[in-house]
Amino acid sequence: MYQGGGGESCAVFRCTNNRKKLYIWKQSICQEHESIFHKDCPCVVPFSLHKIPKEETERLKWQRALHRNDLPKNVFVCSTHFIDGRPTARNPTPTLNLGYEAPIKVGRRLLKRKSVTEEKLQTKGTHGFEPTLKQQKLVSEDEVETVNTNQFTIKPKTTSFSTQTDMTESISTGTQWIDPTLHEHEYARPCVSGSRDAGTQTRPSETEDKGVNCSTLHIRLTSADITSDSLSLLYTGLPLKTFRSVLSVMQNMDDPLKFTMPVSDQVFLVLMKLRLNLLFGDIANRFGISESHACTIFNQRLSFMALKLKNLIVWLPRETIRATLPKSFRENYPKTTVIIDCAETFIQRAKNLKTRGETYSHYKSHNTGKYLVGIAPHGQIMFISKGFGGRSSDKAIVEESGILNYLLPGDEIMADRGFTIGDLLFPLKVKLNIPAFTKGKDQLSEEDVTETRRIATVRIHVERAIRRLKVFRILSQVVPVTSAKKLSDYLIVCAALVNLRSDLIKDDDDE
Repeated sequence: MYQGGGGESCAVFRCTNNRKKLYIWKQSICQEHESIFHKDCPCVVPFSLHKIPKEETERLKWQRALHRNDLPKNVFVCSTHFIDGRPTARNPTPTLNLGYEAPIKVGRRLLKRKSVTEEKLQTKGTHGFEPTLKQQKLVSEDEVETVNTNQFTIKPKTTSFSTQTDMTESISTGTQWIDPTLHEHEYARPCVSGSRDAGTQTRPSETEDKGVNCSTLHIRLTSADITSDSLSLLYTGLPLKTFRSVLSVMQNMDDPLKFTMPVSDQVFLVLMKLRLNLLFGDIANRFGISESHACTIFNQRLSFMALKLKNLIVWLPRETIRATLPKSFRENYPKTTVIIDCAETFIQRAKNLKTRGETYSHYKSHNTGKYLVGIAPHGQIMFISKGFGGRSSDKAIVEESGILNYLLPGDEIMADRGFTIGDLLFPLKVKLNIPAFTKGKDQLSEEDVTETRRIATVRIHVERAIRRLKVFRILSQVVPVTSAKKLSDYLIVCAALVNLRSDLIKDDDDE
């Protein structure tokens, strides 16, 4: 039985003959001798594989014939490349169909030097000026064969002159050489205002052809450039009015961070990173700063913003929650205090095996950071935990996050079926509303089905709040291991920004 691998394939360029193809042919039925396999019939074998000789001299001959710089230990060439169908004393090396005529990708053109005199001559000729006899004699036969213009043709001359390497002599004789690579990609050069030098000024026609707008190159991005709601939502995830309010509040605070960049631009940089999760190199290019400086500003400004904005994530008093209950809760669950659920953010797999095991989530089949989100019935985020490893259970996160300290006797919590925390809430005299289980039952009763549907109808709002958090791509994309320790700051700032947006639940009474 044939086993794949082994490298027994023809080493000639673009030849596809190999041991597997020969095996398949032998196992097929012959068309001329019916009901007989090719291996048993007298038909001629289509090809055979021949191993390279071990002698160093013969190996070098094969290597030159195959146009290979080096060869592995075992090299095979099929019989179709030998004149006699196999290596013989008369024709020991492969010579037929070696792939030389196969199309090869053409590389870059060879650069051709031009003299200053020739360049001036071609420029004058294209503008219709008649060159002088002295200029015609300066054109070298080795460089220019024929120069066609609108009015004349210069034929090659037999006279030539020698070029000296000394720069002073080259300048004096008019044979100064200019590297043509400086002019190959002039469309990519930045515009120099007021410059008339042909070597540095970008040609308008080339600029238009390449789609480069010189007026927009190297323009530094600032917070003042955000002038509409669409731009503000795109770069920061906030409406324009809210974005301006955040900038105003952050500017009026005592700033312990001493950066030359304005505070408004620093806040804008942090929000852009959270919203779009751009590379620091991209952000540095947009703001006209170095990559390391952009990273330093983000890390320090993020910690400062998390410290100040955490006051926007507050646990509301019971009276306020009761007064702002939406209609869907007032009818069926009037005592609901908080709706909780866990969310996960992918993180890069760590090299440390213990850390890798603690962060691996079997639910997501990936290394993740897990956190608990709690919202009020009207949609405001009242609680968000720090980041835990993806291996942590929902019950363990509820117990360690500290959310139980905010609950009062008589409160009700709504959660998903995975939150089996009844034993934790019973001593606090708090009721847990979760969908019914089918464990030990053939099917749910009619009452359980109705109750489950009612809970699912209102519990979906916590999923919508998490979806608003994931609008900030730094939480919806993979977080590097080096940034995993900043996950808690990401959560605080993003949750505070979500609370600054419009109401999550629009009650019919408010309309």
